[in-house]
Amino acid sequence: MAIPELTRVFGLYGLYLRPSSEIAPELSGNMLSHVVSLYRSGQGLAGQVRCRDAELPIENSSLSLVYALFVLESSADPEALMHEIARVLKPEGVALVISLNPWSLARLRWWSPHSRGTPVSYVERLAGDAGLDPVRCRHIGPFWPNAKAALTAEAGDSWLDGFRVANLLVLRRREAGLTPLRRSHAAVSLRPGMSAG
Repeated sequence: MAIPELTRVFGLYGLYLRPSSEIAPELSGNMLSHVVSLYRSGQGLAGQVRCRDAELPIENSSLSLVYALFVLESSADPEALMHEIARVLKPEGVALVISLNPWSLARLRWWSPHSRGTPVSYVERLAGDAGLDPVRCRHIGPFWPNAKAALTAEAGDSWLDGFRVANLLVLRRREAGLTPLRRSHAAVSLRPGMSAG
């Protein structure tokens, strides 16, 4: 379900944030020349570079895509991570944030005292505070994970979709451009008793 969103983003550079080193470092389906892949390691991120969530060693406004796969749940400071995602995105750059759905029935399977689901409203608030605009949200994955079900299970428009395993939130960094002001024309005064039409 995330691959159609990935294929809509073109550019040179991207960032792939994943929850562990066990997940493949390749981001399949992307249309970028180079993708930096980092995974959760302790309280920070590791991979091609090592860093903290609040200090990504990437230039400002340099990435076309950030793909964050279940990293907000494990972040010690999700607000700082979202601000860093916004900082490294180019204007009109896209962030795809996939988070565990706290309303999913599958939560019974992965629940532990240290795990937490991330509601879409919370991610949207973090994104808004960081300067990212939500474009769309999709509920993805199966209703109940098993060995045969994949995260890309097809989602429809059913009311049950809100109980799927994960949420995909598409965010865009918008920057207002300078718009020249038009010269206003002098107001035309009408004589009393005249109508404009």
